Amino acid sequence: MAGGDLWGAGASAVVLAVLLVVACALLVRERRTGRRLRALVREVSAPAPEAPSPRRSRAAIVVNPTKFAHLDEQALLRRQAYTAAVFRSHGWEDPLWLETTPTERGAEQAREALGRGVDIVLAAGGDGTVRAVAEGVAGTGVPMGLLPAGTGNLLARNLEVPHADLAAALDLVFSAPDTAVDVGWLTVDRTGADADPERHLFLVMAGLGFDAAMMAGVEDRLKRHLGYGAYVVSGARALWGPQARVRVRVDDGEEVGVRTRAVIVGNCGRLTRNLVLMPDARIDDGLLDAVVLSPRGGIAWGEVAWAIVTRDRRGQRRVQRLRGRSVEVRCTDPQEVELDGDPIGTALRIRVAVEPAALLVRCPPLPPLPR
Repeated sequence: MAGGDLWGAGASAVVLAVLLVVACALLVRERRTGRRLRALVREVSAPAPEAPSPRRSRAAIVVNPTKFAHLDEQALLRRQAYTAAVFRSHGWEDPLWLETTPTERGAEQAREALGRGVDIVLAAGGDGTVRAVAEGVAGTGVPMGLLPAGTGNLLARNLEVPHADLAAALDLVFSAPDTAVDVGWLTVDRTGADADPERHLFLVMAGLGFDAAMMAGVEDRLKRHLGYGAYVVSGARALWGPQARVRVRVDDGEEVGVRTRAVIVGNCGRLTRNLVLMPDARIDDGLLDAVVLSPRGGIAWGEVAWAIVTRDRRGQRRVQRLRGRSVEVRCTDPQEVELDGDPIGTALRIRVAVEPAALLVRCPPLPPLPR
């Protein structure tokens, strides 16, 4: 083959090789571009991941069934259905219902509710149920609400929570702020030398003497028929008992010996709408108020009643007023003791102390503290 022909054949081979390389490069590039386009199409056409549904709030309702014994089964079911419907209408889950028992009066149920992550624990019962639920939630940062169902409803009265209108009480769950309030702690020494005394939380008042004897004398039958009037009947029975010799100490002060019918220590001071035992008591001031009642005879009881009705703040020989962070009372003879209206037996010594701002309660705003 001539040299020119060889050169031409070689050049053709080189050109062909170059064209082949270029074709391969274009093919690889096209495939890569195709893969990117297909991936882009898949990404665009793929359904967007669903946003997680927001967590709905949930309440627990700790119910004392004895307070609803007057209702038949259908009435109870209607009450529960209405309550659940109210929560659903506000975007909440159906509430968790937990019933108290004679041995577990509310604190255990409240702790169970907290373990299940609820946003508020509501007490549906009397003052004993409210107190027990408060003991379960105090210090946790989870608020307590009130759906009152008892006779006294002492805390509800002091916080202006409706105690005879379920709809109005439920409305506060969704409209009222959470308010930090104080709790009281009652330490009960039944023998006077108890190395391991009992300790109970209370919210309204703890007392020793006449008021506790009055509470202990209230019969359930009378409460069902007379309501608050049952306490009047029991009080009349206990009115003429003997005075007790006690020694009282406020904070770290000196003990003072007195003869008294009752020593009542209050975290707040209202008994009924118009009956205020301690007019200066506030549930959010970090202090306890106390009254020492020392009447003897009918005229003296009249003086006590007048001092209470007129909301006398000065005190007098029949009604001494005290204030501090703690109050201790030692008795010569065992005296009846009560807290928030529930009698708890006799004791020779009690100590009452305040724990400020330990509990959140959903209730109407409290008046500002005086400066």
